[in-house]
Amino acid sequence: MLVYGSCLYASVTLGWVRTHIVLEQIVKLHYRVMCFLLLSCFSLPLFGATTWYVRQDGGTRYSAKMPSGQCDGKSDSAYRGKGTNQHCAFKDFRYMWDDQSYSNDTWAMAGGDTVIIRGCAAAPTQQNPVAPNCRIGWDAATGKGAGYTWCYGGNGSYPCYGPPVPSGTPSQHTRILGGNYQNCSSGNVTTRSALTQLVGGFSALDVLSLLGSQNVDVQCLDITSHNGQCIIHGSPSYPRHCNTSYPLDDYDSNGIVTDNKTANILLQDVYVDGHTNSGIQGPIGGAITMNRVFVGFNGMAGWNFDDGSNSGNAPGSSINADYVTMEGNGCNQEYPIVHPDFPAKSCYDDSSGGFGDSWSGQDSTLASFTCNHCVQMYNTKDGFLGPHTQITNLLIENSISIGNMGQQWKWNNTPNAKTEFINNLTVGNCARMSQKLPGAAQNFAKSSGLGGSYLTDFCRASGDTFSFSSQANSTVLIANNTVVSYSNTVFDMNCGPSGGGAGTCRSTPFVFQNNIILGYTNPTLNPSYPQAPGLFYAGDHSISFHSSHNLEFGVRNGDWCLLTIRCTDPLFVDEPSHKWAGEFEYDKFDSHLRAGSPAIGAGTKLAAVTADRDGHPRPTPPSMGDLEPTR
Repeated sequence: MLVYGSCLYASVTLGWVRTHIVLEQIVKLHYRVMCFLLLSCFSLPLFGATTWYVRQDGGTRYSAKMPSGQCDGKSDSAYRGKGTNQHCAFKDFRYMWDDQSYSNDTWAMAGGDTVIIRGCAAAPTQQNPVAPNCRIGWDAATGKGAGYTWCYGGNGSYPCYGPPVPSGTPSQHTRILGGNYQNCSSGNVTTRSALTQLVGGFSALDVLSLLGSQNVDVQCLDITSHNGQCIIHGSPSYPRHCNTSYPLDDYDSNGIVTDNKTANILLQDVYVDGHTNSGIQGPIGGAITMNRVFVGFNGMAGWNFDDGSNSGNAPGSSINADYVTMEGNGCNQEYPIVHPDFPAKSCYDDSSGGFGDSWSGQDSTLASFTCNHCVQMYNTKDGFLGPHTQITNLLIENSISIGNMGQQWKWNNTPNAKTEFINNLTVGNCARMSQKLPGAAQNFAKSSGLGGSYLTDFCRASGDTFSFSSQANSTVLIANNTVVSYSNTVFDMNCGPSGGGAGTCRSTPFVFQNNIILGYTNPTLNPSYPQAPGLFYAGDHSISFHSSHNLEFGVRNGDWCLLTIRCTDPLFVDEPSHKWAGEFEYDKFDSHLRAGSPAIGAGTKLAAVTADRDGHPRPTPPSMGDLEPTR
């Protein structure tokens, strides 16, 4: 009805028809015109929606409180150089909520509006100019005394932060878009150079607040800081602790903040990196969709659901993540970036005052979590998600976890839950960061004696590759995965909300099919008694294993090598030597199968697995592992 109503109004204003003409006459007399108008109206915003623009050659914001302002922000055009209240873009993203009048921190845009950020100008008083990137927070270390009055009246002098993004509606989302939002990615890879940077600094509490925000799209942005000079978490502080009183250091705390009312959010082609606390901080209140998102090199954690208030996620909350990468969290990002492969300046773990989880869920529930083509690597604690968040429907597929210092995968389920772990590659090399990573500035292990290197808690919590817990009346399917590990235990499984001792999982089969598990003995983990990793450990007497069509090699405590269980070398491409040669060997691991591999065609057809990790169809019978042989 909205579309038809809009078109009828357009028809009247264009003079094509009179308002008393009935619909049948319109169809007969103006069929082509109405078709054109109908098609046109599908691209129009709803009544009242406005598109706002921010660009480097724009002007200051005009408002009733600031009648000297130059632009209204509603045109994708430059300020012409004289006059006020012109139809032109703002020159600073902060004008969207701060017109520079006293006690004004209200968004100019309304819910359902769009702002397109092409870039920002640097004010003359900006101490560390970031143009054409957009600064968030104060302009200088002295805050309100620096000339411009950003944050002065709205929320006090310290810390500086903007108001939450106004909520849209289910049919008309509020949109915060980088200028290249229509061309931010190629295939499933974000073009980072196309992103508009929002740069938090001078004690900004966060760069983008989604506290209570609903129905919001955030696209084509790099939400970052240009710090590299100080840290908040970790001991000893390297190069030093951030100065939180005047004169302030040029740092921020979080990239994005959320709470248990934040819902129906789209993050697409977004980088969240370089923050002293978390990339994303806070619980959620509904559905979150993440497409092509990178969260990395944040000093505390990637996404920490714990906001310190024990509020937890709202019931029914969910995350749908596609092509999401969590890397290097627990490490503070260098600036300027000179080591793009691993741009860390310092790294801390939970033994040196840091943290380092990628996803970190604390005392919460999730109705569902889908992770498709996710990557989590070289975080200084766990890769995924921890036992404190209980998930009802968990699907992890086509994903990779490698080199995290704790568990590569760690989760918990509710009763009556469904868990599927399909087509994933896992490298359980939890001591990898004890040695220098390729492309890193240095070895970040404390044993190196270097400033910024404070990692010691390698293979924490026993270093199990998987540690997960299920509950009564649930299903667990672990299928077509490739796991390479030297950890003490590969699969450490428990039962109950806190793991172990529940005795209720007899109704929950743990099914393992079409997997390849390749174990290695790492003599540096237990020098006095080096041994191969144990394949299965049941932390509860009620857990039952159902294994078939698996290849298990180099492990202990596995299945009997009978019938469909094969116990022979899988013959991977670039397979590490079976004689320990060092951590670096796992960096080049390739899970493609060589010709003649005993895993080729040795699996069983599963309804839940129709393609491999790269999207190639699974034949009948399929191969074991995450990839079919294609070369």
